[in-house]
Amino acid sequence: MATYELKKINIKSLVKNFPIVFAVVGTIIGLFTFFIVPTEVASTLTIGTRFLSWIIFIVLYTLLMVLGLMIISLLYNWIAGMVGGVIVDFEEKQ
Repeated sequence: MATYELKKINIKSLVKNFPIVFAVVGTIIGLFTFFIVPTEVASTLTIGTRFLSWIIFIVLYTLLMVLGLMIISLLYNWIAGMVGGVIVDFEEKQ
């Protein structure tokens, strides 16, 4: 069994990969919020306004989630530098 410690999170790799995931999740949430099961406010909007709101929602959701992820990563790196990182045990499967 091998033991590893996660001492630091590379923020550049997170910013490179996670925006795509957040955009897909934001797209799905936005579809439900504006089209499939619209909220009370969204149901009063025209189709063009719903579409524009959906696009704005995707962009804002992605930006806010990436910003939150960056803040959490910075906090983890700071705390892991003081008290140590997460220790993970890996076992080779046969």
